[in-house]
Amino acid sequence: MPRQRVLADPRAQGVLGALAIALSAPLVALSGASSTTATFFRCLLALPILVLLARSRERGHRPTPAARRRHVLAGVLLGIDMVLWSEAILSVGAGVATALVNVQVVLVPLAGMLWFGERPSRLFWLSIPLMLTGTALAGGLADGGAAGSDPWYGTVMALLAGVAYAGYLVLLRRAGTESGGRTTMLATATAASASVGGLSGLVAGNLDVTPPPSALLWLLVLALTGQVIGWLLISKALSALPASGGSAVLMLQPAAAILFGAALLGQWPTPLQLAGCALVVVVVGAVSFLGGRPSRDHEHRPVPGLDELRRDGAREPVARLL
Repeated sequence: MPRQRVLADPRAQGVLGALAIALSAPLVALSGASSTTATFFRCLLALPILVLLARSRERGHRPTPAARRRHVLAGVLLGIDMVLWSEAILSVGAGVATALVNVQVVLVPLAGMLWFGERPSRLFWLSIPLMLTGTALAGGLADGGAAGSDPWYGTVMALLAGVAYAGYLVLLRRAGTESGGRTTMLATATAASASVGGLSGLVAGNLDVTPPPSALLWLLVLALTGQVIGWLLISKALSALPASGGSAVLMLQPAAAILFGAALLGQWPTPLQLAGCALVVVVVGAVSFLGGRPSRDHEHRPVPGLDELRRDGAREPVARLL
């Protein structure tokens, strides 16, 4: 298959996007910045690039006021996800936090059923326990990844981070079908995420507004890979894939982060972590290529009762939000 056709496949775009955002954790570690400082600067440095891309690629396609509100909400949710996940790692450990934040793999397809009339395949539902198990193993849960200062608090923070992440993905997918454009949405959302990171850092007292040049260099690389390239690819993939297929592909991110950590930081995974990475890759591959075929905008698989509610206007308040 020619390279152009492969790169045009939304599944390939999703995989490449997941790999790009998987670089985030190692790059934050290399920068030495706190979580709120990293969140603030990765978004701040990415914002001019996204604004320029939006102006050049989507000139004349202004989002509606309702769409712009959704874009801001998406950015707030992503910022909340970043802050809460970092808090969860400190409180319950990386393994449990990584596993729980990926509750999105269930919530995003449920949102697809409710608002987009999709029906995930039986293969997808059967694969969820395997994907979560692989993610937990990759995060080191079986090797003591559950260690933490406050497990109950950390569990709640990780679950809330997962809910916020799922909300961001749903809104990101919705933006792919709107006239305002994906890049405009990402620029607006990135500005909102920077605000959340900055405010959180000021409240917590750990925001460094003058990081050293070496830290800024790593954060610039993070902005380019994890905030610009990664989310542009993912947003394009999510708008073309079923919700279940898109959320499954994103499960590659924690497994890839383990491997990038080994390559960039010398943090070599244990055999169980490698087994978890392999399990995630195999299951995601099966779901993506057997049960996650690209969707078309005009295709619609009705859910009994949902279309009647839409015709009757009973879902209008929800439609205005999503």
